[in-house]
Amino acid sequence: MSDLTTRNRISRRPRLGRLSPARLGTAAVAASLLAAVVAGCGSDDSTSSTAATATGPLPDAAQIVQESAKTTQTLQAVHLKLSVDSIPNLPVDSVSADVTNQPQGAGAAQGEAKVRTKPDAPFIKAKFVVVDKSMWAQLEDGKYANLGPSEKIYDPGVILDKDKGLANVIAKVQNPKVEGRETVEGVAVVKVTGTIDASVIDPIVPKSGDGGGSFPITLYIADVAPPSGSASVLPSGAPSTGSGPNLVKTVVKKGDGTITVTLSDWAKPVTVTKPE
Repeated sequence: MSDLTTRNRISRRPRLGRLSPARLGTAAVAASLLAAVVAGCGSDDSTSSTAATATGPLPDAAQIVQESAKTTQTLQAVHLKLSVDSIPNLPVDSVSADVTNQPQGAGAAQGEAKVRTKPDAPFIKAKFVVVDKSMWAQLEDGKYANLGPSEKIYDPGVILDKDKGLANVIAKVQNPKVEGRETVEGVAVVKVTGTIDASVIDPIVPKSGDGGGSFPITLYIADVAPPSGSASVLPSGAPSTGSGPNLVKTVVKKGDGTITVTLSDWAKPVTVTKPE
């Protein structure tokens, strides 16, 4: 758990609207929601060009990346938005969801997503819930249909998984370079650029790693002051309290397209209710 103090931390969550797609068959919805639980981010992300209020020397790139990875690794809950722009053949276009990895091995998630049932089908919008290792999807009458075990569709815990989730993405950034300070969603951040292997991104956004190679990546990490008298103190393995060098936003470029993930409400408790 980090002893660092977050500056100007402001989280803005979108208000999820009630969305009722046409009645979908169980198999079709299951396929379409494969990426929905990928806890991603909405399409209205914004990065301000206004300089952050923090002053002083910029942090070392490798150090802040390492600290952010460790902080993210200890998160047990977070709100995520996902948006995909100009990358074809992905099953998801946008997601907005609350995600928790608790209890361990049986994480839960709820939110809405814009997905498609098959590669050539148009995108549709739907609400989803994953709880007790089962996935549920909302139908046109507002009720939820149980699609069966979430492990056969997608494990929502992957987002906060210590080995395959966002913490792993941050830790695996190659050749990190600090570019300066900015503000993102009202949060003062340090901008770090680098590259990431396609295989590291693929668990977060299915099929995004197709073709292999490496992609340019930009991380926006909460700009926090190190403890007095210490250049760096990594957080402990205790659950994050929501403070520290949290990942606020990351943008991955693939060809002419981008995948944008924005995080907020770090460590804010998530309660997912099983649909009736």
